[in-house]
Amino acid sequence: MGLGAYLISMSRHDPTEVTRRHVFAQQGLSKKEEQARIVVLAGELAGDKYAIDQTLTLGRGEQADVRIDDTLVSRVHARIFTHDNGSFVIEDLQSRNGTLVNGMAITKQVLTYGDRIQIGSSLLLFAHHDPMEEQVAQRRKLEAIGRLGTGVAHDFNNLLGAVRSSIDFLNALPSETKVGDPDVREAFNDIRGAAAAATEMTSRLLGFAREVRGSHTEVDLSELCHHVVQLARHTFHRSISIDARIEGGLKVSGDRGQLHQLLMNLMINARDAMPNGGKLTITAKKADKIELEKAPLNPLVAHAVITVEDTGVGMDDATRERAFDPFFTTKGDQVGAGLGLAAVYEIAKTHNGHITVHSVPNRGSQFQVVFPLTSDRPMVPTEPSLPAITLPRTQLLILLVDDEDVVRRSAGRVVRQSGHRVIFAKSGKEALRIYTETQPRPDLVLMDLNMPGMTGDQAFEELKALDAEAPVVFVSGYWDRDLERKLRSMGALGFVQKPYEAATLRDAIVQAMTAQAS
Repeated sequence: MGLGAYLISMSRHDPTEVTRRHVFAQQGLSKKEEQARIVVLAGELAGDKYAIDQTLTLGRGEQADVRIDDTLVSRVHARIFTHDNGSFVIEDLQSRNGTLVNGMAITKQVLTYGDRIQIGSSLLLFAHHDPMEEQVAQRRKLEAIGRLGTGVAHDFNNLLGAVRSSIDFLNALPSETKVGDPDVREAFNDIRGAAAAATEMTSRLLGFAREVRGSHTEVDLSELCHHVVQLARHTFHRSISIDARIEGGLKVSGDRGQLHQLLMNLMINARDAMPNGGKLTITAKKADKIELEKAPLNPLVAHAVITVEDTGVGMDDATRERAFDPFFTTKGDQVGAGLGLAAVYEIAKTHNGHITVHSVPNRGSQFQVVFPLTSDRPMVPTEPSLPAITLPRTQLLILLVDDEDVVRRSAGRVVRQSGHRVIFAKSGKEALRIYTETQPRPDLVLMDLNMPGMTGDQAFEELKALDAEAPVVFVSGYWDRDLERKLRSMGALGFVQKPYEAATLRDAIVQAMTAQAS
């Protein structure tokens, strides 16, 4: 009898009777080495990994250690714990839809490495966990950040050059030139496009530095492809022509930011392969039967296939074999650190996708990514539009707190343009003093989270001690899900991610004041 069958048969009686020595005997592990983790194979958290210490609770509610936002999952659905005898046990906590292990419904069962756990629409793998792997990965990641700096600086200089030249062009225009003039609008669009590209680069850099994953939602892949093509057309050299053939209605489940990063990295890789110009072609369509047979995918599930093709230098067999290896690059130190395609590979894998590359020296390369499509149910907007809301008062007094002069001035202009009054503070301590001394007190505080000295969250705690009803919206370029959850539980009215558009800040003000009035 195999170990899996043995454990299942034991679980029909008392699963905790299986001792750790049985697991050790079959898997060759000592007690000192024994650690475990859960790896999410499919579902909204696909790719996430969770180490198991003593107990790991899974569910949809706030109290769950692993939160799965799925209506098929109960608030406290199941738990994995270490029994006194050392075995790992999974227990269904009287969930509404049950827990499956290797396709069988269970109430309580000993786990062994390789077991697959089904909770709602999420598939989890019970696997061995070696903490040294994370330490090595972290050291490599820190090394990557340093090596990536040169490539980021190169691209940032290109973007800053586009911004400065556009601004110089606008400053040199005759005073009678109207804002609606086509040349003026084009210059503004170029500045906006460069800013968007810089935002994406910053997001990529932070993604390498920290393992932060957003929730998987339904993403309109067709719309995302159009957005990336528009961004490329604004920022790539005009010697590169871009041909886009994108079918509509391609919907996938995933992290929009990571999918954007994947597409942009493929486009940038194609651009860099054509230093003397050429043609870049991107297609997105529903995969046909032949394309599905080429990849190790489920032919019964509909898939989207994205192809990015260039007419550049191409790759020989040796280079093609290493194309997705971290730190491998043929571009030299002045362009990148060899992480773009490695990131593409990882993102494709965590989205249950598959990527292939075909290339011939001096004839170009073709990258093809395949993703499973969601059903044809109506799209759930990732950023629902706000309904028309009437503010409690037409003009507010807003205290804007940020240690950067240029950020205070630019945000202040948006606040004033929205019809409000604004006062400024350069630090958390100054914000506390101004808030206390101002009469009547500010209607809203826009607080930067990351400031030297007293941070925004520290200032918030002291502000709440002074005034329990103090209305605060946080603004930060460093997003932390746990910190945001904590600040909201303390009464924060909103959280705005830098860099933001003017409309985003205005909406945050409207939402905060409406929430306070309700």
